[in-house]
Amino acid sequence: MKWTRKRFLLLPYVALLAILVVVGCTSKEDPSETLTTCGNHSCGDLVMVTTDTSSDGFHYLNASLSPDGSQILFSADWKAMPSDPRDPGDELYTSYRQLVVIPIQEGTEPTSSLADQGATLIRLFPQNNVWYKGRPQYIAQALDDDKAYPLWEDDQSVIFCLRSQEYLADNYRLFRVDISNPDLAPFVPLFMEPEDFFESPAPPFSQHLEPTLSPAGLAMGRWLVFTRSSCALVDSFETCTGTALWALDMNTAGDNFGYDTTFFPLTNEYSRLENPRFSPDGRKIIFSGGMDVSGAGTGAGTELFTIDFDTTGLDAGTMPLDRNLKRLTFTAVSPGDPISGIFNSNPVYSNDGRNVYFISTRRAPSITLHDRNVWRIPADGSLDPVIHYFTRSDEADPSIMPDGRMLLSSALGFPTEMLNRLEEEAYQRLVVEEPDLTEVQLREAASEERRQLEFFEGVMSHIYIYRP
Repeated sequence: MKWTRKRFLLLPYVALLAILVVVGCTSKEDPSETLTTCGNHSCGDLVMVTTDTSSDGFHYLNASLSPDGSQILFSADWKAMPSDPRDPGDELYTSYRQLVVIPIQEGTEPTSSLADQGATLIRLFPQNNVWYKGRPQYIAQALDDDKAYPLWEDDQSVIFCLRSQEYLADNYRLFRVDISNPDLAPFVPLFMEPEDFFESPAPPFSQHLEPTLSPAGLAMGRWLVFTRSSCALVDSFETCTGTALWALDMNTAGDNFGYDTTFFPLTNEYSRLENPRFSPDGRKIIFSGGMDVSGAGTGAGTELFTIDFDTTGLDAGTMPLDRNLKRLTFTAVSPGDPISGIFNSNPVYSNDGRNVYFISTRRAPSITLHDRNVWRIPADGSLDPVIHYFTRSDEADPSIMPDGRMLLSSALGFPTEMLNRLEEEAYQRLVVEEPDLTEVQLREAASEERRQLEFFEGVMSHIYIYRP
């Protein structure tokens, strides 16, 4: 079997451990609480969706379920689903991310690649020119340009962020792609800033990231909210001069190549704003923000906040910013915590709107590393957060499916119950294939196959579905 081949990544693995020690370790005494686990994760029903094994250590992020419930959309490392089967060597774009869809499934066996599980690369094809810096731009290299934060608009349409060095001056902008035929998927811009139109003065260096859509079917219409930042370096909040939440009217999105799209800010500018999400009724937006959002300065770490989403006063230009701003989490920081601070991010509402799930680096009971685990808090912030899903690895990007299960990314690797089954199946296979081996030798050989799979914990980020 292909997955039983040994894969050695000793140096990268040691480097990863070193990073965790420097960034995440704490000198605080272990809490007295105990944390019940079932194997290597919190107890409950855990389904591993992607099961490929790669020594390159791919990461699958931003997973979301299609409206019809048949597919999962996510972003993947370029090499996980390459647009060209040839090895491009040291080309810059090999560090970029691609858009991928995969049929929803329960992975039962390790595979060699995403393609073995029916995953499909969304091959972007520019439908029209994009007007930028005073001239039309035909983004011919979009298939290999960097993409981020895909989300479903409907079963055939996906919204995503695209960054192009050659055609968009290294800025992320919002686009829509028709995936009716993912092998030839036309895409168009949703929104361009007014300054993007002119060659002089040069358009501002700004990023449009983390889009989220208001729930479908609301009387207030359909809106898209995203983070807009002015950063000298992409993905570097230390270089941002201002980050705010902006909104688009989806009835106008894409008009005149994105230049006639109705847009407006929802918040003032702060040092750091991330991960906006709508409440189920569309009346609130929850997000992660730096300490200056609460007026406490620019200290390390992030907390969760909400604002009301109400467009009253928009037409008259009197819509207030930070409408009913409220802080939900108040993370206590004490001696021994990481100097980088405690981060609370990726909030998402439960389907009934009563609870909020989020990723936090706050200290979980009985562990010494501040890994990123899933926590839960009442939507009004009336109680302290409690841990919802725990592994000794990092989790990311939780979303709630219609049936209440959680879709998320995790560096867990293969769940213990899956490893147990695969080890026993390997033993039964070896009994037939290697009749001359002793019982001890058979068990050791089966255990070795298990150890090869255990290697992927902390090396890859896979997609999972979890219910407590």
